[in-house]
Amino acid sequence: MAKKTISIKRIVEIVNERNEKSTCGKEEREGWNSLLEEILLETGNYEGFTFLTASQVPCTEKPGIRGEDRSDLTAADIADRFKDTDHTRLFYHTNSNRIK
Repeated sequence: MAKKTISIKRIVEIVNERNEKSTCGKEEREGWNSLLEEILLETGNYEGFTFLTASQVPCTEKPGIRGEDRSDLTAADIADRFKDTDHTRLFYHTNSNRIK
């Protein structure tokens, strides 16, 4: 018998992989991200996200944030870190012990 449900954990994995590897337009990623955020919020599983860096997306694509080190961001650095980036390049976090 075919399975009729999909786990939230699997949906997060799919969207994270697509955000990392896709070369489609950002409008498609906006749709995936919006739907995933709604699912996570409605089920109490939203744990936030981080922007993907240049090393995490295809080399021909814009990253979500410039630079690899996220620990020492100052207010002056923030504007530069987000210049010419793609706000849809996100990695969603979940508590894998809690989410199914």
